[in-house]
Amino acid sequence: MLKDENSKDLQELNLLDSDDKFVISDEDYEDYDDYDEFFDEEDDVLDFSKPESSAGSWTSLVLGIISSLGWFMPIIGLPVTIVGTVLGAINMKSRKSRGVAIAGFVVNVVFLCATIAKGIVDIVMYAKRRNK
Repeated sequence: MLKDENSKDLQELNLLDSDDKFVISDEDYEDYDDYDEFFDEEDDVLDFSKPESSAGSWTSLVLGIISSLGWFMPIIGLPVTIVGTVLGAINMKSRKSRGVAIAGFVVNVVFLCATIAKGIVDIVMYAKRRNK
């Protein structure tokens, strides 16, 4: 019996060295009890979906923090808060960093309102000074 197994193994090795295709069927593994343990069907499924990134969420939050200083100068604060708001809104769909995206979105919306209000006040003040 041992001699038969060794000869079978030798034949398999010879087939591997040759240029012929070597195919192992399920019948060759009937003697092994743990065959299913090593070959799960789920292992063959590859996930090629886009990996989730939290960079946009964190960028939104950082831009929100920057806009907390930028609202004093609406020319700088307006583009920063708009970009931060858009990034926060886009990344709210992400499961990985949804909380950070929501925080960035909220901070940016608050300072977007402050930037717009400051811009309106500056325009009104400039118009009053201009009329005098």
